[in-house]
Amino acid sequence: MKRAAMTLIELLVVIAIIAILIGLLLPAIQKVREAANRMKCKNNLKQIGLALHNHHDAIGYFPSGITIGGSDNLELGGFGGFVRLLPYLEQDNLFRGWNLNGKWYEPPNADLVSTEVKIFYCPSNRSSGRINFSFLEPIAGRPLPNPAATDYLLCKGANAALCEVTQVPAGGRGVFDVNTKTQITDITDGTSHTFAVGEGAGGNPRFRLRRYYPDTTPATNLFPGQSGIIDQSWSAGPAATRELHSLGLMGGGWLGITALRGGHPDPFDEPMNRPLALPGFDCNQGCVNAGTVPDTYDTVPGFRSVHTGGCHFLFCDGSVRFVTEGLSPATYRALSTIAGGEVVEDP
Repeated sequence: MKRAAMTLIELLVVIAIIAILIGLLLPAIQKVREAANRMKCKNNLKQIGLALHNHHDAIGYFPSGITIGGSDNLELGGFGGFVRLLPYLEQDNLFRGWNLNGKWYEPPNADLVSTEVKIFYCPSNRSSGRINFSFLEPIAGRPLPNPAATDYLLCKGANAALCEVTQVPAGGRGVFDVNTKTQITDITDGTSHTFAVGEGAGGNPRFRLRRYYPDTTPATNLFPGQSGIIDQSWSAGPAATRELHSLGLMGGGWLGITALRGGHPDPFDEPMNRPLALPGFDCNQGCVNAGTVPDTYDTVPGFRSVHTGGCHFLFCDGSVRFVTEGLSPATYRALSTIAGGEVVEDP
């Protein structure tokens, strides 16, 4: 009696059917995975929002966007506002080890900046990541840590000017700036209509650096070995410093803006998800960004995500909403400022 067996043709047909089924299922699986990642990304922002409000309840104000002292030159070190949120994000040990009067690249802070904090990564973009500063060590003449990255930016508003004492016009100021202590009562535009934190996808090749506001091509003449992809750390202060001999395009910052010159007739809008992002750079040419010529105005990167069509934003009332990139520039600017006096509808 002969044993039944599949012919080669039948086997090939079965394999083809399985391949077709896998091809049909993969997009569905990817959509489910991305939906789950977006939910996690949104939940991260909600947790950051709770931390911000707990800080406000305990201390009386939101943390400074940047903490620095003794000079209008932000190139001297300092650290970002996420550091002061650590105790409210179950990172007490990390915060207790931080020297609030020290520079980010010196001990003990240099030993802490490389710590990856999961909540600071949007899983749609990545689940971990550090900024590789090994290229800078020969230039700086000293060992440097590789700071852990973040995919979220504190909203500076619609003006990128960087000074020790903020002088940004009312129409351009956001919740977070240099050495600020913004209270909820300062947000006269309404907490439900004001950004607190937005997405800033980093380490992703779809978002590269550009040098000046009008540039339409990626920056060139970077330091040897430096990545041209925008990224930023949750903790490290400015990397463009005279002390490290590194004045140049050194990536982004933990702040995000909607325009470079809010409060001026020509705002230099920085739209959402712009493929070429500006670095965080202090030109030391005044405190209101009144200039229009390159190197006369400070730069701060804009908000960006890997989600199609827009970014998630945490609002000052604690809600998290997806804001579409098709929003008008005027409305986008208005949502980023705390006391511009604009009347805007829900985004």
